[in-house]
Amino acid sequence: MAATATATGRRAALTFRRLFSSHSAAPAPPPLLGHFHHPAPVPPRGCPPRPHTLLTVPAFQPLITAASSSPRRLSLDFVPDLSHFVLLYSHLGLLLLRHRERHDAFLVCDPVSRRHVLFHPPPVDEYSSGGIFSAALLSRDDAAAGDPGGDGGGLRFGAVAIEFDPDLLECLTVRAAGSLYWHIRNNSWTLALDTATLQFSFLRAPAAMWDSTSHHRYRVGEMPASDGRLCVASLEPPGLLELWVRGSGECSDHGWVMERRVRMLEVLDAVPWLPRNVLLRHLVLWLSDIDAGRTGKVFIATAGFGRFSYHLDTGEMECLATEDGMEYGQPIFPYISATADG
Repeated sequence: MAATATATGRRAALTFRRLFSSHSAAPAPPPLLGHFHHPAPVPPRGCPPRPHTLLTVPAFQPLITAASSSPRRLSLDFVPDLSHFVLLYSHLGLLLLRHRERHDAFLVCDPVSRRHVLFHPPPVDEYSSGGIFSAALLSRDDAAAGDPGGDGGGLRFGAVAIEFDPDLLECLTVRAAGSLYWHIRNNSWTLALDTATLQFSFLRAPAAMWDSTSHHRYRVGEMPASDGRLCVASLEPPGLLELWVRGSGECSDHGWVMERRVRMLEVLDAVPWLPRNVLLRHLVLWLSDIDAGRTGKVFIATAGFGRFSYHLDTGEMECLATEDGMEYGQPIFPYISATADG
């Protein structure tokens, strides 16, 4: 595996772990309230999305279900200079944002309690030689205390030497099955961090879904149902959504076995503004993420044809557009309350 130096924002990829006290009975799982995303203009057809080209602020889309006729609507309007920040991560009731220009300035906020704190990551001068990727972990309790910095404070961090071009490393983090993952563009490997041990490793995608000649794109995540197993997914021509989980045996491919294959050809054909030619359509459409909210959905991005969600069980495909004509931008993060009552 390989990379060189990494930008300041990549050196300190921050995430959170909530510290739970022991209880005699297992608490009720916290509810999914909806999704935060950065609205973005729809690019010209044939052009890939260009995130953050417009100073939009993160928006919240509440989860609409039969049981929630009046869903909770959240806003980040309490965050000062919100348009100067971009959304980086969401976990257990906290959002992580980074300053658009000062990439070493981070903000943590809780949309429910409407509290926020601005802080800087640990010093990284000792890693300035250019071959180190580091990650810092901040507990929810330390963030709530408003003092995540000071002499290292509640921050724990680890590092790994990398040898690939850092410009190919995605800034956005995927959390799945107890680890964090950073996709590497045009690469069959993904950088992984075990949040319990702070040990880095590399995870290889199945050879069957990787073609180095076509800049193939796959995504790491959890199975979109409720079991939370680690999986990799990809949208294959002519419209097959494939999901692989960890496994061994005769059919194993680098430690992966095919779990599910969904035919999407008919539902894609039903979108009138998508290209009719199957091969051309595959070039302008790709799987952008697996919904970490375990709604049974995946997200699909396109080059100027809009952004969509697709439900694996119902086959429903929905265009993700805002009322003012923009599309849901990348990332689309589930927002799960830190408490069972939301």
